Parts: sequence; C-alpha cells; structure tokens
Amino acid sequence: MLEVLQEGGLRAFLAWSLGMFLFPWFIRWQKAKSLGQKIKKEGPAMHLHKENTPSMGGIIVALAAFVSVFLRPPVPHFPVVLALLGFLLLGFLDDYWKSVLHRPWGWKARYRFLVEVSLACGAMWWGKGVFPHTLIVPFTGRVLTLSPEIFFLYGVFILTATCNAFNITDGLDGLAGGCGILTLLFFGVLLGCLGQVALSSLSFAFVGAFLAFLWFNSWPARIFLGDSGSLPVGALIGFLALASGYSLFLPLAGLVFVVDTLSVILQVMSFKLFGRRVFLMSPLHHHFELRGMKEAQVTARFVLVQALGIILAFVGVGR
Repeated sequence: MLEVLQEGGLRAFLAWSLGMFLFPWFIRWQKAKSLGQKIKKEGPAMHLHKENTPSMGGIIVALAAFVSVFLRPPVPHFPVVLALLGFLLLGFLDDYWKSVLHRPWGWKARYRFLVEVSLACGAMWWGKGVFPHTLIVPFTGRVLTLSPEIFFLYGVFILTATCNAFNITDGLDGLAGGCGILTLLFFGVLLGCLGQVALSSLSFAFVGAFLAFLWFNSWPARIFLGDSGSLPVGALIGFLALASGYSLFLPLAGLVFVVDTLSVILQVMSFKLFGRRVFLMSPLHHHFELRGMKEAQVTARFVLVQALGIILAFVGVGR
C-alpha cells in the first residue's frame, strides 16, 4: 500500500509541477488570441459574466498527465492511451466550435453521441485484453462473470455514460475537478492494490494534473476544463472502473456525476411527458444556484457529497 502511494504521489507531483508551469502560459495565450468559452443564454443569468473566460484546460491536464506517465515506466496499455486521445480530439473539436467559431452549443448532440459510441466500441475491441469480464458486487464480495459479448456492450455503455456524466457535472468553478480528483484517487489506490501499476499511475497522474487545474479553476475561474478535458477524463474513469472489475462501484465513487446526470434525465422526461419541470434548472447544481445558494457553496457541498460516496465505496470494497 505504501509503495502504491509513493509511486502515485511521485506521478501526481510531476503532473502538478508541469501543469502549474503550463497553465499561466496557456491562459495568457488564449486571452491574447481573444479565445474563450461562450456561455449559453439558456443557462443561469449569473454565469453570463464568465463569457470569454479561457477554456480547453483539459488539453493541459492531459498533456501534464501523459508526460508524467511516460517519463517513468510502466506505461498504460496502448489501446487505453489511444482511446483517451480519441475522446480528447472529439472534445477539442467541440471546444473549437464553441471558442473559435462562437457557437456555444458545439456539435449537434446526436452526432457527438455517435462518435462517442464509436470510440467506446473501438476501445472495448482493441482493449479487450485489458478488462476482466467480472463485476464485483458492492458490500457482498460476490463476483459476476459476463460473457464476452455482454461485457462488450456493458463496457460501451459504461464508457459512454461516464464521459457524458463528467461533462454534465462540469458546470461550476471547481466542481468537476474537485469531484474528479476524489474518484481518480479511489480507482488509483484500488488498482494499485490489485497490482495494476500502469493504470494506477495514470490515475494518479491525472490527479496531479487536476490539482494544478484547480489552482486556476477555483472560484472565480481563470480557465475552464472544456470538453477537451471532460470527455477524456470521464472516459478514463470508465476505463479504470472496467479494468479494476469494480465498475458497479461507480454509483458510489462517482456519486455526484450520477446524481447530476439523473437530474437531467428526470427533468427531460418530466417535461416531455407532463409538460412540467422537476427542478428550476438541470443539472442539479444549477437548481441550487437558482434557489439562492452561492456558486462556491454549491461546489463545496457537492464535493463533500462526493467524498461521502468515496468513503462508502471503500467500505463496500472491504466488506
């Protein structure tokens, strides 16, 4: 356990150091080029002042993490890295539409979803040797074994769901980063204890890169993560969960991601079926903002909820 934390801490420190060096330059460069996030007019009015804040911070997060990983062996399996780069490219194209072409909604959702599913299928096919076809049931220790075909479909669902859930949560300063660090720490420690050192190191490297990102993303944010970060990091969480065999722990280890996503689904279903909204606005974090809670307060409380989920996940592993 101590060796896992020592190696992970080193990866995290390297990624943090590189991120702290690169982020100020990246922010200045975007400001000089007049690039920045375009705020959707349908969002909360109190967010309109964030218009033109530099975005695409996920590029630096991924760069810092990958450099940290490749500086010291072992490196992650090539299919995992290739798939993450695919999600990063998809997110970058979406950010390009928003920041450069000034289209706040980016790609049409159905087109992006099709690409996400295609990337997930490719990742499951090329990385089939990485994932065990077993699922550990929380709090019971019971092991479920899936056939290759069922596990393939299950994995595609998990990867698509996690990348979109993380993207949905990325709506407040410091929220996605704070919650993401906790989830990545959970799977980093878990994979290290399971002997999967390469994936554990990758997880810790992203923890360090996110710590650097939060330095500049905490309220009031100087840079946003963008889809360049939310899509690959969400997919990474799915990869780590599938590779560990503990993907059924995602509702606990990613509690805020699940709750935020469910709030969107419930809102859409309620409006389409009954013509009524359940929340003032979805995702759920915007609902609390519109009820008068300060942005920093919502972020802090949601991160605390995520921490509670992580504690329950560790308890579930030990049972």
